[in-house]
Amino acid sequence: MFGIPIGTLISDAFGWRSAFLVLAGLAFAKALLLAVYLPRTAAKKNPVSILSQFGILRSRMMQGHVLLSVLVFSGMFTAYTYLADMLERLAGFDGSLVGWCLMGFGAVGLLGNSLGGRMVDRHPLIASLVFCAFMVVGMVAVVPSIHSVFALPVALAIWGITQAALFLVSHVRLIKAAPQAPAFAASLNIAGANLGIGIGAMIGGRVIDHLGLGNVGFAAAGIIVLAIVLAVLLIRRDPGPLAA
Repeated sequence: MFGIPIGTLISDAFGWRSAFLVLAGLAFAKALLLAVYLPRTAAKKNPVSILSQFGILRSRMMQGHVLLSVLVFSGMFTAYTYLADMLERLAGFDGSLVGWCLMGFGAVGLLGNSLGGRMVDRHPLIASLVFCAFMVVGMVAVVPSIHSVFALPVALAIWGITQAALFLVSHVRLIKAAPQAPAFAASLNIAGANLGIGIGAMIGGRVIDHLGLGNVGFAAAGIIVLAIVLAVLLIRRDPGPLAA
């Protein structure tokens, strides 16, 4: 939530190389702390075999859940990858103000984490559907409100809250969908998310090349609508109390 905004501020103040140096230093410090403080855990007496974990991929529901993660993250990063450019080129903000806007975007994500954590325990798929719907509103509203002192912060706040919530919701949703192999399910979500991030960045770039920067949010919203449709289909296929 705060890595990109802080990196933007450091880059604007000291150059982009400084941001990478700070990141490398933090990563090294984190590795040392993990080596010192991460507790050792005993191996399970009856570990789940790799083949049995891969067996969850035969489930159509699990395939749908992974595809949902790909769509959600594709939609997110079709627009978020270029959010700084939108604020700089469309709103006319300087680099420092863009960094603080991204910082605020990350800060409201704390609220998104809280809301997402509460909803995902009850209905993972419904939580995905609800947050995706509000994200569409936020993404679509950014460009029309780009010069509004009041409407732009509201649009960005809605987008930031829902984006942070969907990081958590997507992760828990996959774990709940495969309680017999939660670690493998979580890894599938991470793989789907990273695939979606790459796809989204490419789609956003294409949209900018052919339709202009102002249409990135609309393209991203279109992908999120596809995610909503898939979530509805998955809920209809398994309308149980967990909806997972």
